[in-house]
Amino acid sequence: MWEEEEKVQLKDMSKMIDIAFRIECRTLPYDHAYDLSQAITNNMPWLLEDKLTGIHTLHGPESGNGWVRSENEQIFLSKRTRLVLRIPRTNIDKAKKLESTSLDVLGSSIKIGKSNIKSFLIVRDLICRFVLCDENETEEDFLLGVKKELFSKGVLIKKAICGKAKSLTINGKNRFTRSLMIADLSKENSLLLQDSGLGDGRIFGCGIFLPHKSVDAVSGFKED
Repeated sequence: MWEEEEKVQLKDMSKMIDIAFRIECRTLPYDHAYDLSQAITNNMPWLLEDKLTGIHTLHGPESGNGWVRSENEQIFLSKRTRLVLRIPRTNIDKAKKLESTSLDVLGSSIKIGKSNIKSFLIVRDLICRFVLCDENETEEDFLLGVKKELFSKGVLIKKAICGKAKSLTINGKNRFTRSLMIADLSKENSLLLQDSGLGDGRIFGCGIFLPHKSVDAVSGFKED
């Protein structure tokens, strides 16, 4: 699917925002999304109240920001790695209570440090590391389903590409996912897509969109 796009004037009405925490942790298993979610929500159960609230999975510098899966099943985290929660703007103060705590995730200790707020970037190209889907669904049907769901949310997409299929362990069960890139978004639709996400499982890191750094050229776009 690869169509041309019209420009739409930006109006930022985002409900959600990212809060990024410094962390101290050397390694984690690749498949850590469910256990990370459990460790955080056990301390902060209010995160489960809004299905748009999400917990980004952690990725090392060589992992292509989650777009490409590393051959190594262990992720090596750098000092620049951040634990990011996507939360309603109204819950920023509540989320800051995670600072100075420690999480045990699959035998690894994650020490949580100071946080900072990160507004959504205005970019043309977004990726989603994990979209929950049916493993028997063809790539074409998957993309048609994506387009239909996002249209129902007011997000118009015309260019989308699937990445590799991956499985995640969620509550003891293997769940099939696809990574997804959506390109050439208007400014308005870029923010709306980051705000609304796609499908289910935000709290496990699924359906969360973020900038695709290797594709998007931010300069010039803000002035379109």
